[in-house]
Amino acid sequence: MTKPHMNPYSRHIFICTGHYCDPDGKAAQLYSQLAHLLGPLGDYQNPNRVKRGTTPCLGVCSAGPIVVVYPEGIWYHHVDQVVIRRIIHEHLIHNSPVEEYIFHRLKR
Repeated sequence: MTKPHMNPYSRHIFICTGHYCDPDGKAAQLYSQLAHLLGPLGDYQNPNRVKRGTTPCLGVCSAGPIVVVYPEGIWYHHVDQVVIRRIIHEHLIHNSPVEEYIFHRLKR
């Protein structure tokens, strides 16, 4: 059995597409645009790339779309086009989380 190969990455961003969190389906739209919005950060060959994914439930079930960035474990609420662009520019590129949209941080 051959093991799969994983190219390096620095962060993983998840968008919750669950009905209770996102009844209007905005999260799916954000996700479909995320590859383009990430630009070089989404490049599979970039060792600092940001992996992206969706999940049907992050267990919050309100105030969505909800987005979480790992490994920091920073959780954002009410993410729309403007906020996702800020998360990419401020948090993912400049390492400065978007404080006014954070509702939870992973305790370490």
